[in-house]
Amino acid sequence: MAVQLITIEMPEAVYQSAKHAADILKRPLDEIIRDTLTATFPILDDVPADMTAEVAAMIYLSDEALQGLAASVMPQAQQDLLHERLDDQSRGQLGETKQRELTTLMALYGRHVLRRAKAMELLIARGRPVPKLEAVALGI
Repeated sequence: MAVQLITIEMPEAVYQSAKHAADILKRPLDEIIRDTLTATFPILDDVPADMTAEVAAMIYLSDEALQGLAASVMPQAQQDLLHERLDDQSRGQLGETKQRELTTLMALYGRHVLRRAKAMELLIARGRPVPKLEAVALGI
């Protein structure tokens, strides 16, 4: 991973807070700031290009909004249709139209799961509670 050297200006109160944390933890100030930034910004390497702006903007969401995203499920009608198309596929009864529907539904499901995962990632980085796994196991 390449490392970039930057100079930033920050309010004295923010600097003192970071310096205080570094002193307490007996760690260099630059490490504290780097670790804080790393925990704050979601990694976008695994995010499709058409979702990067949406996922990047999640850092500005409240904890409550992130918890809502993390616990969200697909709308029931989409869940039902997805299950029908998967059943059709397993029975070998998937024509061209149903195949397109399945492809679209799987893409929607993938985007939904990615949103939930990034919301949980941010909540964990913030040290906030995440929904219980059994409550969000499938997300569909």
